[in-house]
Amino acid sequence: MSDTETRPLRFAPHLERLPPSAIREICRLVAQPDLRSLAGGWPDPAVFPTDDVRRILDEDLPRHGHQALQYGVTEGLIELREILAREAAREGLRLTVDHLMLTHGSQQAMDLTAAAFLDPGDVAIVGCPTYMGGTGAFATVGAEVVGVPVDAEGIDPDALHRRLRTLAARRRPARVVYVIPNFQNPDGSVLPLERRRALVELADRYGFVILEDDPYGALRYDGAPLPSLAALDTAGRVILARSFSKTISPGLRMAWVAAAPPVIRQLGVIKQYRDSCSGNLAQQVVLGFFRRGLFEPYLERLRVHYRAKRDRMLEALDRHFPRTARWNRATGGFFVWITLPDDLDGEALLQEALRRKVAFVPGRPFHCDGSGRNTIRLSFSQSDDASIDAAVADLGAALRDLAARPRPSLAPVPGTKPKTRTAAKRGPRRAAGPARKPKTRPGRKPAGRRR
Repeated sequence: MSDTETRPLRFAPHLERLPPSAIREICRLVAQPDLRSLAGGWPDPAVFPTDDVRRILDEDLPRHGHQALQYGVTEGLIELREILAREAAREGLRLTVDHLMLTHGSQQAMDLTAAAFLDPGDVAIVGCPTYMGGTGAFATVGAEVVGVPVDAEGIDPDALHRRLRTLAARRRPARVVYVIPNFQNPDGSVLPLERRRALVELADRYGFVILEDDPYGALRYDGAPLPSLAALDTAGRVILARSFSKTISPGLRMAWVAAAPPVIRQLGVIKQYRDSCSGNLAQQVVLGFFRRGLFEPYLERLRVHYRAKRDRMLEALDRHFPRTARWNRATGGFFVWITLPDDLDGEALLQEALRRKVAFVPGRPFHCDGSGRNTIRLSFSQSDDASIDAAVADLGAALRDLAARPRPSLAPVPGTKPKTRTAAKRGPRRAAGPARKPKTRPGRKPAGRRR
């Protein structure tokens, strides 16, 4: 018997804290033919630009096949980066090809940022809730992920500032802050201009990097666009990641990153050892969209398509859900975020919904601190109108049935104290520092604790 047969495999210790993605685990249920899924925030295949992609490949491969089928530059095709820089200039971003890199999806942008700026034990700050892909990217390098409250207007800069002060006092400064400013996954919140400015100012003051993840910004259904954090940044502390997965196709696995040239150079060095370069064939398809002027007209079709789905889901929720639940009126993106009564559990509701052949994603996995048990995320992107109506109706019935049953109060998250209703309104308390000894004057007894 060899040594490899007698000794167990040893994984990196910090991976023990890395749970599987709840979204991916639940989306495996979609393979069931009779299941109606409101879970995955995936684009609708009904609007994939199949004919445009076929035309681009038919016309461009004979002329550019020697490039499209070969290895490429780590940073990506120069012509595509030049076009992206010109497109970004329309929104106030002053970029050159040296500010840009093509990545294998925006998830790779998160992984490269984590590898460039985080050592094991370093602090990365995320919203509660936020997309678990960002949280997971930091956890895979052994970083400590710390949550900051998110409200209806996104991550709270005041709460972030308090957390930064506490960490700095403990000599545990935050290295990276992860933000989704437009139609955040999962709660659909949009960061107002004043909060964007506040985050950029905090980054400059405390010396951390902002990873600005913007996969949904192009899918705005109401209101006017806001400047990106990268456009407000003058110190080179914002890394902007945008994806073509929610627009052209997720199968291309194509995204781009904009950052200061020294940052792009370092990310490029790391990428050389990750995958050498992003696929040239996928880049050629994206390039073909821009060369032919297809991208903006296609985006407008997508906005019309998904806006109608959003409206359909909101109408169904208004008809079928009890008033004890609250939800956002999504102005873009793919998601409706629902807050249930305090004593209900989203995971328990999922089990009830699955009996009715409806799937969604419970909200707790989007909270790095284990909170959010009474929240759920619904996605309207993939389902047709009839499926949205039927699934929301059955989910509303499941919610009423669950609420009508006697149940014990939810157990508190390990390591936390139950919040009173008043404390919940105040928001989370600051993390406690080292205990202070009461000051006494000579000859006097210590004063009793004030209440």
